[in-house]
Amino acid sequence: MKVIHLISGGDTGGAKTHVHSLLHNLSQSIEVTLVCFRAGPFAEEAAALGIDTRVMDGGFFRALRQVKGLVESGGYDIIHCHGSRANLAGAILRAGTKKPVVSTVHSDYKLDYLGRPAAALTYGKLNILALRHIKYHIGVSDAMRSLLISRGFPRSTTFSIYNGLDFSREVPRRDRRAFYERVGAHVESGDVVVGAAARLDPVKDLGTLVRGFAEAKKAVPGLRLIIAGEGAERGALEALAAELGVADSVTLAGWLDDMDEYYGSIDINALSSISETFPYALTEGARAALPTVASRVGGVPYLIEHGIHGFLFEAGDAEGLSRHLITLAQDPELRQHMGQRLYQRAKEDYSLESTLQRQLSIYDTVLRRQARNTGRRDGALVCGAYGRGNAGDDAILEAIVTE
Repeated sequence: MKVIHLISGGDTGGAKTHVHSLLHNLSQSIEVTLVCFRAGPFAEEAAALGIDTRVMDGGFFRALRQVKGLVESGGYDIIHCHGSRANLAGAILRAGTKKPVVSTVHSDYKLDYLGRPAAALTYGKLNILALRHIKYHIGVSDAMRSLLISRGFPRSTTFSIYNGLDFSREVPRRDRRAFYERVGAHVESGDVVVGAAARLDPVKDLGTLVRGFAEAKKAVPGLRLIIAGEGAERGALEALAAELGVADSVTLAGWLDDMDEYYGSIDINALSSISETFPYALTEGARAALPTVASRVGGVPYLIEHGIHGFLFEAGDAEGLSRHLITLAQDPELRQHMGQRLYQRAKEDYSLESTLQRQLSIYDTVLRRQARNTGRRDGALVCGAYGRGNAGDDAILEAIVTE
């Protein structure tokens, strides 16, 4: 099997981690090529991982012709797209190459350009149009698959996958004091450090996190917040922290190269997004056995059962977030127990191996259907009593229709 993956090449965060990790490991069992539409760190890091990486820049349509030639000469079986530019290319290539095209939907495409109306009206609209012209879609979490289906994407050609992580290694313990000094965090002995790894983007709603933190700090003076990430919201977040009187306790650390060091230097993992699929920030925090406070969005509740593996709050609810931070900050034993339960849950259900097997299974399904569609159609007549509203019958019917 040969699969060519398309991506803009400027991606960061979860999408970057997902693609790099997935392709690096898939290449051990199938032939994989990554095409980036721009040069830069994304392509460089992919190549360093041993992924067959090609950069095709110099204009979209010129690059598109190069990709089309590569697909035809290279004998690829599937075109796999990630992101708006790749989706547009995939939608065009589907007609020109007659190859099946798959798109992984890493986030809610209606919120990708939140706060950027001009981009939403151009890139956002083109992405929606392209997605409608691509046959197969993979949502990163069951919640994202359900969202796609609710928006009219066919159930039978929509799949789900999770951001798996390698749990075979432990997060190494580093010198926390050295980390705090390097990022400029004022942390004293006995303080409790809350951390959030996220782009400084409106969809991550880090303003709610800062507000909740500021409220919790009134009850727990030794609370500190470190946000790892960069983006357009940096100035607004700095101003908000100053307005709330917690500027000395909030550190915007920027992009960090060593995330193991970061997760090993915080006590509580936090996520405040208004929309997510299944963020790596959760599984990476779980691998470090960190108790987690997260907004109840997307695939988050599939990993975190409220009160068992962490605490959930409604998106935008700074007061609810504050209460949960206070509870965890004041109870070290609860932090330890919740962190360990979350680690075990994530290790059992969201490993990298399960993600790889799921992706290969999706590819097999796509190629099997493609083969049927190019030849004689097989048929089957299924007869039986169908009990409307019966959960078991519903499951059987959905399996028949899907497969």
